[in-house]
Amino acid sequence: MQKFRVMTLNLGGGVKNFSGTTETSSGKAKALATLIDTVKPDFLGVQEVAQYTDADGSLHSMVERISLDGGFDYSYYGETLSMKKHMQIKKDLMINGLFNDWWDWSKGNAVFSHVPFSRLGNVEKEGVPRNVPIFQPLSYEGTRDTDPRYIILTRLKKEPFPFVINLHLTTLVGERGDHAWSEVFDAAKLTRSQQISRILGLIEQHVLIHEHPLIMMGDFNARIDEYSLKDMLERDQKFVHLAPVKNIPTHPTAGAVDHIFFFPARRLLSYEAYVIDNELTHSISDHLSVVADLVIE
Repeated sequence: MQKFRVMTLNLGGGVKNFSGTTETSSGKAKALATLIDTVKPDFLGVQEVAQYTDADGSLHSMVERISLDGGFDYSYYGETLSMKKHMQIKKDLMINGLFNDWWDWSKGNAVFSHVPFSRLGNVEKEGVPRNVPIFQPLSYEGTRDTDPRYIILTRLKKEPFPFVINLHLTTLVGERGDHAWSEVFDAAKLTRSQQISRILGLIEQHVLIHEHPLIMMGDFNARIDEYSLKDMLERDQKFVHLAPVKNIPTHPTAGAVDHIFFFPARRLLSYEAYVIDNELTHSISDHLSVVADLVIE
């Protein structure tokens, strides 16, 4: 029996772009450090975290800052998009970076842990998380529709050696809001189902069949009643949705789209999950953080 506290947060709309004044960005970073210190997660999964290299070669990294401010001994950054690989003049942030002499800018997902990462296939040895693509369009056109999507897959070097997936699934322009199109929403749901299918295919033989414990977290861009979650994960694969005590929106327009799941149900002895909804979290991002305390065997 082992206890873990895990936390997921999408930094989109917050510190990820280093936007605004230096004071604004620094203030948001300090707020995030305060949040992490308050929650004290054993494991933190972050989506849409960014870093850039200036003209003098200095790296300005939110990953490094979170790692230091949060006191995490182990961290990993999985790049999904960058100026060097995906330069697109339709992307205002990249144009801004170009004329501010950034050598490179990138965003992606990251994981932070107080527990060492193990190798995926050998828990006796420390390892490095893996950045695995689940959606790679032929070209990046400067919008979220063509954002490459990756998951970070890792394993914790502490019994019962759970696997952990940190993800950020696709959302399409026009699927939400006052001018949403039903056709776009249907296309987005299909895309997310395909991405969940690829994740399940990736882990089937090495995780699911053996019923190794797995924590899956992140910004799914889907509410819990969407087919990819309710049917593909919960009904077909028997994942447990760690439902927060209060089911409140984690994003102002998308709704409750940030989730934590666990597999298999028989190894989950108990849990308590909650959404952090206060002035501090609203000052960090347009997403709210989800936290879960798990007891697993």
